[in-house]
Amino acid sequence: MAISFKGLCFRPPKQLRPTHVQVQDGEQIELRLPLAKYGAHGGQPPWQSLSWQGEEGPATD
Repeated sequence: MAISFKGLCFRPPKQLRPTHVQVQDGEQIELRLPLAKYGAHGGQPPWQSLSWQGEEGPATD
């Protein structure tokens, strides 16, 4: 069974390239994933479109 995640936002601390994403799995459970794992599991939406926790709009590189 494939695991899929819905990306919600980046998790602090803020840095130039985010390292962790707050996600929700298929059972509506929220957890924190390393960015590399989010990408490896085909997390949607693409990480580039996520914002920082508590902010609106995509994070900028």
